[in-house]
Amino acid sequence: MQVSKKHGIVFLVTKFGFIHLYDLESVACVYMNRISGETIFVTAEHEATNGIIGVNKKGQVLSVSVDEGAIVPYILGTLNNTELAFKLASRANLPGADDLYIKQYQALFRSGQFNEAAKIAANSPRGILKTAQTIEAFKTAPAPPGGLSPILQYFGILLEKGELNQLESLELARPVLQQGRKQLLEKWLKENKLTCSEELGDIVRLHDMTLALSVYLRANVPNKVVACFAETGQIDKIVLYSKKVGYTPDYTSLLQHVMRTNPEKGAEFASQLVNGESGPLVDISRVVDIFMSQNMIQPATSFLLDALKENKPEQGPLQTRLLEMNLVHAPQVADAILGNEMFSHYDRPRIANLCERAGLLQRALEHYEDINDIKRAIVHTNVLQPDWLVEYFSRLTTEQSFACLNEMLRVNIPQNLQAVIQIATKYSDILGPVKLIEMFESFKSFEGLYYYLGSIVNLSEDPEVHFKYIQAATRTGQVREVERICRESNHYNPEKVKNFLKEVKLQDQLPLIIFCDRFDFVHDLVLYSYQNGLTKFIEVYVQ
Repeated sequence: MQVSKKHGIVFLVTKFGFIHLYDLESVACVYMNRISGETIFVTAEHEATNGIIGVNKKGQVLSVSVDEGAIVPYILGTLNNTELAFKLASRANLPGADDLYIKQYQALFRSGQFNEAAKIAANSPRGILKTAQTIEAFKTAPAPPGGLSPILQYFGILLEKGELNQLESLELARPVLQQGRKQLLEKWLKENKLTCSEELGDIVRLHDMTLALSVYLRANVPNKVVACFAETGQIDKIVLYSKKVGYTPDYTSLLQHVMRTNPEKGAEFASQLVNGESGPLVDISRVVDIFMSQNMIQPATSFLLDALKENKPEQGPLQTRLLEMNLVHAPQVADAILGNEMFSHYDRPRIANLCERAGLLQRALEHYEDINDIKRAIVHTNVLQPDWLVEYFSRLTTEQSFACLNEMLRVNIPQNLQAVIQIATKYSDILGPVKLIEMFESFKSFEGLYYYLGSIVNLSEDPEVHFKYIQAATRTGQVREVERICRESNHYNPEKVKNFLKEVKLQDQLPLIIFCDRFDFVHDLVLYSYQNGLTKFIEVYVQ
C-alpha cells in the first residue's frame, strides 16, 4: 500500500495483481483493475508521477498513476460521486469540476451565503475563482448587521488556506494599511501568507519604509531595495546587496540623493564607492561635483584625501581640484596639505597662483618657476618667515637671486632691507661682494652696505671690501667702527683711505689721526688740519 500525498489517494496492490485506488478521507473506492498475472512482491511510492511503482515475480517493473485530466470527470460521470469529485479537484488542484465549482459558487453567492461562497472560491481548483471579479463581488456585497464584511470573510478563508496570490495580496493590503493596521501585514509577511511584488512594496512604502524594504527584498526588486537602503540610512548594505544579486545601480544618482537627505551618510557612502575591492564604482570627479553642489568643502576634502592617497600620476587633475577648492575656501587646510607633501602631480603654476591670491606667499614661492612671478611675491618680506626666506635663495641661480634682491630693494627698502642684508651675508661667497656692493650702492643704501660688509669684513682680505666698509661706516655715522678698522685692518689701500677721510671732512678727526699716525702720514695730517682750520686736532694729536 502507498499513499499519494498530492491527490490524497491510497494505492493498494493485492496478492493476485489487482490495483485498488481509495480516497484517503472517505475511503471510497475510486478504481479497481488487474495489472499483473503474477504476484507483485514489492512496491514503493513513485514520486515523479505521485503514483505507485512495483516489481512482480517475473521481474516486470509496473507503474500506476492518476491521469489528472481524466480522474475528476470519471468520478463525476462513472461513479456519480459529486462530493468526491469536488474534494479531489480542490485538494489536488485538478480540472474537470470547474463548471460545478462556478455554479455552486454563484448559487451560494446569490443566496447571500457569503461565507460558504468564499470557501468554494478559496478552494476552487487551480484558483479558477480566485479572480479580480470575485474580489470585486465580495467588496460590493452587503455586510450583515454587526457581522464581518464579505470581503474580509473571503480574505480570512484565503489566509487560513495558505498564501495569497499577487492580486489578493494587493487587495488585502490596501484596506488594512488605510485602517492603520500595518502590524497585521507584518504578521502575514512573517507567516509567508502574502505574495510579495513591486506593487505591494509601493503600497507599503507610503506607510512604512522598513516594511516596504522587506517586501522588495522578497519580491527581488533590486532597484527599489537599493532605494530603500538609501532612504533608511543603511548605506553600508547597498554595495554588498548589489554584488550579491548581480545588480548595478546608478551609484552617482544614488549618491546625489543620499547627499541631499543625509550629508553625513553621503560622505560615508562616497568613501565606500571609491574604496571598493574591485576599484572605484563611481567616477571620483563626479563625486566631487556632488559634494560641491551641496557646498560641502570639508567632506569633499576628506573624501579626496582618502581617494588620492596613492598619489598616482593620472590623479593630477583631482589633486589640483582638491588644492583649488581649499585655497579658495579654506587656505589653512590647503597650506597643511601642501606642507605634508602628499601630492606631486598637480598643476603647479595654477596652484602657485592661487596660493599667492590666498596670501600663502611661501607656498606660492615654493611652486613658482618664472622669475617675474617670484619677484612679484618675494617683495612681501613682512609675511614671509625670515629663516625660510634666506633658505629659499639656495634654490635660485645667481642671476635670479640678484633679480629678486634688486626687486626687494626697489619696491620697499625700509621693509625689505633687513632680509636683503641676511641673504647677502649668507650667500656672499656665491654672489660675490663686488656685485653686492654695487647693488647696495645703486640704491644708495649705505646702511645696508654697512651691515652687509660688517658681517664679512673681519673674514675678508679684499682691500675693496675694507675700503667700502670704511666708506659705509663713515656715511652712517659709525665713527668708532671707522676708528677700529683704521687701527686694526691690514687689508685696505692706505692712499685711498687717506684721501677719502680727508674728503669727507669728519667732525671728529680721530679716525684720520689714528690712520695717519699708523702709516706715517703725519705731515699730510698737519697740513690738512692747518689748511682746514682744524688746529685743535693738531693739538690733540701732539698731546
